[in-house]
Amino acid sequence: MKMLSCLRMSFVVCRWEEAKALPDADRLIAHLHKVPLALASNSLREYIAAKISHHKGWKECFLAILGSDQVKSGKPAPDL
Repeated sequence: MKMLSCLRMSFVVCRWEEAKALPDADRLIAHLHKVPLALASNSLREYIAAKISHHKGWKECFLAILGSDQVKSGKPAPDL
């Protein structure tokens, strides 16, 4: 069972580079580049990095990036 889960996760990770941002997301992030931004997600930090690495300039726009593996309790708890 665990092997199947790992295979599914590998498939999902491989597909991230094909994922497109929502319409106008690039434009919004570019517009807000002077505003201090942070990114909080229930994803693991390494998965967040992998996801945003495919979008030019996104990583540099965030002063802080936190994943669920970096806090005691993930969303909707106030920790994240």
